[in-house]
Amino acid sequence: MTFVSHIKLWASWSCCAFGESSPNLEPLRHPPTAAVSQTRACIPDKILMREFHSTFWSYATDVQIVAQHIWHSLIPYPEYRIPVTRYTIHNVFFPLIPLLMMGYLVRRPNTHIHRIALMPIAIWATLRASFGYVWVDEFYSPYNFGQGLFGLASVGKAIEYACVKEGRLKVGESTVGQADLPAVDAVTAKKPSVASTLGVNKTLSPVDARVIRSPSGVTLQYLPLSNGGLSPTGEPRTAVRSPSGVTLAFRDTTRPASPTSKKAVGKTISKTVRTSHPLRGLADALEVIGSVRGIGWEFGKGLYVAPETRPLDRRSFLLSYLQFFILSFLTLDFIESMLKVLPGFSDGYRGSIFFVQALPSFLSRNPTLSPFVKEYPTEILLVLRYLVSTGITFAIGFGVIAGFNMVYSLLTVFCVGVLGHNPESWAFPLFDHPWRATSLADFWGRRWHQTLRQTFFIFGGYPLQYILSAITGIFTSNEKTKRNIGRMGLVLGTFTASGLFHGFAIYPMGKGGISSTGIIYFASQGVFVLVERGWSYITGKKVGGVLGRLWAYSIVIIGLEPCSMYCFARFKWRTQLISSQLTSGHQEALPLDSSSHLS
Repeated sequence: MTFVSHIKLWASWSCCAFGESSPNLEPLRHPPTAAVSQTRACIPDKILMREFHSTFWSYATDVQIVAQHIWHSLIPYPEYRIPVTRYTIHNVFFPLIPLLMMGYLVRRPNTHIHRIALMPIAIWATLRASFGYVWVDEFYSPYNFGQGLFGLASVGKAIEYACVKEGRLKVGESTVGQADLPAVDAVTAKKPSVASTLGVNKTLSPVDARVIRSPSGVTLQYLPLSNGGLSPTGEPRTAVRSPSGVTLAFRDTTRPASPTSKKAVGKTISKTVRTSHPLRGLADALEVIGSVRGIGWEFGKGLYVAPETRPLDRRSFLLSYLQFFILSFLTLDFIESMLKVLPGFSDGYRGSIFFVQALPSFLSRNPTLSPFVKEYPTEILLVLRYLVSTGITFAIGFGVIAGFNMVYSLLTVFCVGVLGHNPESWAFPLFDHPWRATSLADFWGRRWHQTLRQTFFIFGGYPLQYILSAITGIFTSNEKTKRNIGRMGLVLGTFTASGLFHGFAIYPMGKGGISSTGIIYFASQGVFVLVERGWSYITGKKVGGVLGRLWAYSIVIIGLEPCSMYCFARFKWRTQLISSQLTSGHQEALPLDSSSHLS
């Protein structure tokens, strides 16, 4: 049956259902066919419904096939990914272009429609580059994971920039572009660095400047003069003073004078001069894209930032972060090397963190422990197995912290030491001693890094908060109830988005596939955070102290163990987070024997 016949059949059934005569469908197809004649006679409802369901699911299947083709054109099947070579590596960095353009536009007024139009291009380019290209050698498997993380974070940025109508505002701004100082410099109230204010003249001292006025005589801005109060010939310039006698600027007789008004001499507006430096737009885009935590921005209000304990003078600050970089580097190298040589855990594709399958012989030989081993062998084996797996999970966690700190400290040394940024602008540590957490809320909201906080809000927190608030508004007009339900949606949506982010980011690794364990783990953390809030609401006591720390450790570690096992199964034992050319940890301190793993 053709598509036109389906339309006729559906129209006839609709008319019969409402007791109306069949419509004239002759113009749809001529001459009349048997199908048309059949539709004019009211066919029994069961037959019509069965035919309609069959047609509906047929079209739904077609739509699904088309959607799959579109989806896999962006994220192909693992076996169809393009290897990254010196001839294709430029495609991996191509998405930076539309992302930088959106970063530039989000700091310019009246660009909302432009950002909306650019968003599909940015998303398509990012997904295609991040998931369509693969580092084939298993040594570079972490790069695939990094591509996935960066790609999804960039998609979140593109959606965020397209959704904020007025653009991204710095703290204290009412419209974009008002503040020329970098956001972090505004927070620390220090002098901006040269690199971060590229193309913008610092606010000039009026005494050393030439005053520029509007036709009505209002001072608009100051332009620099080479010799302050002296002209190029050495003669004194005429001073422009306020009604109280304070020198505001000097008239420059060597340049065309601006229109002045005696009544407007005292009305001054100091304004920073924006030059047309070609890299000014690039500096703006890099600043807003790099502000992942929102420090100094309106969207970062309420963010907890760990206090800085390092000295803030430039030399001591650089030395401190350089030492911190070396320490983090060596810590990550040591942890990775240790995990690679653990028997059972590093056993090629069969490795597992639950590799302890038998009791060590020294336990049975120990005169104190041997009676317990003989009486409770199964229980002791189970306890030993999970003690080892928990220790490995702790090591992986410290390795993640060391890796983040290594990258952040290296970036800090580069920006402060090479680009000339102020130390105060980088005095915001990523972590605040996560092992000191006394609750889940304390761990995820204060102790752990907040670099992806806004991304998770965009992907899940804000949408679910809006949906639950709207649904609650149908049943009640109580604003407090709607606000509380909306906050629950914010928590659940944020952690669910975190799970989807980590689960999908691992797709490019190995043979491909999504990590369902990661999705379940991070989504469940949101549920447990709400359980904490419920406990505090019912009992009136906050979760904390020793019991709160045990609770937080249990929830974080127990769920993390299967995630660690799955993640390292995808990383494979041959993967190197730190290249062997940069460290001797793999080859000297803890040598790896590849043949032993392959046998």
